[in-house]
Amino acid sequence: MRYREIPGTGIRVSEVAFGAEPFAIGWWGDDGDDEAVRLLHAALDRGITLFDASDRDGEGRVQQVLGRAFAGRRDRVVLATRVGYAWQDAEPRKPGRPMPQDFRPDAIRAAVRASAERMGGMIDICELHHPPRRALADDALAQAMDELVAEGTVRAFGVAIPAGARPGDGRRLIRQKRFPVLDVELGMLGHDPGAEIAGLAQAAGSCVIARGAHCRGLLEGKYSRETTFPPGDPRADITREWLEEGLRRVGTLDFLHAAGRPWSLGQAAILWVLSRPGVASVVTPIHSEEQLDEFARAIDLPPLSDDDLARVEALIESDFQPEPEAEAGDTEPGEADAADAEAGDAEAVGATAAA
Repeated sequence: MRYREIPGTGIRVSEVAFGAEPFAIGWWGDDGDDEAVRLLHAALDRGITLFDASDRDGEGRVQQVLGRAFAGRRDRVVLATRVGYAWQDAEPRKPGRPMPQDFRPDAIRAAVRASAERMGGMIDICELHHPPRRALADDALAQAMDELVAEGTVRAFGVAIPAGARPGDGRRLIRQKRFPVLDVELGMLGHDPGAEIAGLAQAAGSCVIARGAHCRGLLEGKYSRETTFPPGDPRADITREWLEEGLRRVGTLDFLHAAGRPWSLGQAAILWVLSRPGVASVVTPIHSEEQLDEFARAIDLPPLSDDDLARVEALIESDFQPEPEAEAGDTEPGEADAADAEAGDAEAVGATAAA
């Protein structure tokens, strides 16, 4: 595993982070918490040190699992969470209706302290979860955050920016110079505005934590046109049209994990995000040891080549239109050099035989 710094905080995080929200779904039945703790320990053994869950994941239960798992090991891990949604007071919601938020200073104080208690007494990185602009301009909220840092409840605050935000939203936050880290959606299939915000953050001396590298699982390479999701699965709202268009786009990236390449598609997706300027860590949901092994091992593999990165960039620019097929006589990048080398070897063998 490799590690990167959150500028100005003294916080060092693993390049791959463990997204713990799957623990809220109950995939392991009655033994769920025990299995979750075992998997979290396995992740720490593999060098992952950043673990992430929002306070609304399982209505605080996932934070409690993290606190239980790392009791006695707290100095070895970085725990990150997000607050701002009023999930405790929310009435049952109709489908499609957003959960209410509460960024009043007293509400944030209460949410942060409750989260810290569930997670073992302290939060390393606490992000405001999709705050509106008026909250970010509230001096009383800024004072509350300063108090929480001063009392040792939080080491550093950040902001989680929603998918679909505009680069200007990130630019305003960066100009404030209050938040050393922003949380953005960033992946090959969903690169805007996360990639631009990450670059702006780096130029200003801050950074981003990226989520969405696998685009709801598409870039793990496990979906097909027949894939369905059971009720209660957070992907159950995926439509047939979204899935088919996503699979079309994924198909244009087959060169990244073709025979002879060192990466799986899921590993290449992580390495692409880590190649973006300003990215400190990639948070990806993990729900099995097989998945943990695959994602943690990505860091031990070679980075994507400049040619691979250029091909991905060209696909992004073209909205993932298939690359033109090579005409007769054309070769893939690197094939011409290999062919020349083989010809040279043949000539050398012939010369040796003649001698």
